[in-house]
Amino acid sequence: MPCRWRASATDRRFALPPTRPSLLAGVVALLLAGGVSSSSAGPGGPPGMPRPAPLVTLGEIVQREIRSQLTAVGTVAPNRTSVVSSEIEGRVREVPVREGDPVTAGRSVLASLQRSDLEFDRRILQAELEKVRQEHLRLQRVQFAEAGGLRARMEDWAGRLRRAEAEVQRVQELVAKRLADRSLLDRAAADLESTRKQAAESAQLLKTAETGFRQEEIAKAKADIERVEAQLARIRDEISKTVIRSPLTGFVTEKAAEIGQWVQKGGRVAEVVEIGRMIVRVPISENHVEKIRAGDAVRIAFDALGGKSFAGKIRAVIPKADPKSRTFPVEAELANTPDHAIKAGMFARLTMEYGDAVRALLVPKDAIQLRARRTSVFVFEGGKVREVEFTAGRSVDSFVEVTGGALRAGMRLVVQGNESIVDGMEVRPRAPQGGRPAPSASQGSRG
Repeated sequence: MPCRWRASATDRRFALPPTRPSLLAGVVALLLAGGVSSSSAGPGGPPGMPRPAPLVTLGEIVQREIRSQLTAVGTVAPNRTSVVSSEIEGRVREVPVREGDPVTAGRSVLASLQRSDLEFDRRILQAELEKVRQEHLRLQRVQFAEAGGLRARMEDWAGRLRRAEAEVQRVQELVAKRLADRSLLDRAAADLESTRKQAAESAQLLKTAETGFRQEEIAKAKADIERVEAQLARIRDEISKTVIRSPLTGFVTEKAAEIGQWVQKGGRVAEVVEIGRMIVRVPISENHVEKIRAGDAVRIAFDALGGKSFAGKIRAVIPKADPKSRTFPVEAELANTPDHAIKAGMFARLTMEYGDAVRALLVPKDAIQLRARRTSVFVFEGGKVREVEFTAGRSVDSFVEVTGGALRAGMRLVVQGNESIVDGMEVRPRAPQGGRPAPSASQGSRG
């Protein structure tokens, strides 16, 4: 007996009413048409509406004079680095700095040593100096006193000599007038000769007192003074060396001494770097090193500072290559920022120009599309984009030189939003400074 299917209440709810074949075909066609139209609708838009043209940012091809550029990657180093050591040995009494602290040349104290023993030596030498000074003064006084007495005696005998000479002259005149006997003249002559000898002896004694043994003793006492003064100056110098100051204005990068530690003469205390000016060391190949001269201007960019660049100049070209890489070290210097944002060890990109300036077409780097074996850009024309191939040359700042192709100055290129567009596609340029986007060609025709 044939089985009859009976629809339940649920089956009857989804069952289609009896229709003719032509009506069923029309419903299917309508559903398919609705699916197609809904798929072409924009996101969130009503079914049946076309998808809007993508927004893009435009740039221009420029023409200007350029020079060949050389770019190298290097490392930042401080202008000067000083490894500060102790000039004397001793026990560390104080270390008032920490790593990273700023210091000033000749003023900031890095460490200080105990100096009690040196202070004792200084007092002993000061007492010794006072002793030899007093001895020197005593000898000078003795010499002055002795010389004064001898000088008075010499002057007395000089007076006697003058009187004896006058007496002989007087007696000679009397004898000539036959008023005196010849024997009187002989006695006056004998007295004159005796007085002359005594005056000569007194003069010789004065000379001996002034230049003789007393003078030697005084010279020896003066030498003792100079010897003790030199010893005292050495002690004072060592006392001053117990306070170790920074030789540079910069920052402490290493602290090598602690309180209570014994440091030897020449022992390491701290390391200080001067970063008011910075040095960038870059390796330059032997093919380009002859193009670089000391004093040439350069631009130095730092990835750690968001690619910000600074003006600098070449300080030195080291005329000795690395035997492994065959590159020559080149040093460029630049001023640091007031907050010392440029730090030692940073990664740096050095760019410098050389050669004669030539006029060239330049396209923005952001507009370039790198394809397999070709380079191209999207040119914006009449609301649509056209992909144009070209031959790329040198890199100049944020541009690339055009050395061949159909590009020309003034053409507008897509620099943002070119990742998802294809040749011939309609696009909407973004208006400058936040204005409304320009309509595409199709939107304008529909308006």
